[in-house]
Amino acid sequence: MCDKEFKELVKIAVEKLKDKSVLKLLKADASYQKDSNNEGSAEDAFNQLDLTEKQKAVCQRLLDCRDKQDFEYGTHAYIAGLMDAFHIMAVLFPEKWDTERIREAISCKSR
Repeated sequence: MCDKEFKELVKIAVEKLKDKSVLKLLKADASYQKDSNNEGSAEDAFNQLDLTEKQKAVCQRLLDCRDKQDFEYGTHAYIAGLMDAFHIMAVLFPEKWDTERIREAISCKSR
C-alpha cells in the first residue's frame, strides 16, 4: 500500500488533526497571539498603500506563494513530529512499535 494515493490520504488526515491540535496550542500562546496581531496591523498598512494593480498583483502572488509554502512546511513538520514520536515510543517500548514499517508507510515515494 505504498503509493501516491496512500501518501495523500495520510497528508489529508494529518492536516485535519493538525488544524485542531495546533490551533488549540496557538490560542494559548501569548507570543503567537502578539505576532498574529502584528501581522494583522502590517496587513492593514499594506492594504492602505497606493499601489498600482500590477504592484498589488505581484505582492499578492508573493504572499500567496509564501502562505502555500508555510502551510506545506507546517504539514511536513507535523508529520516529522509524529515520526519522531513513533521513534521515541519504539525506543521506550521496542516490543510494541515497528517504526520501520510506519516510516515506510508515511514516507514512501510515489511509483
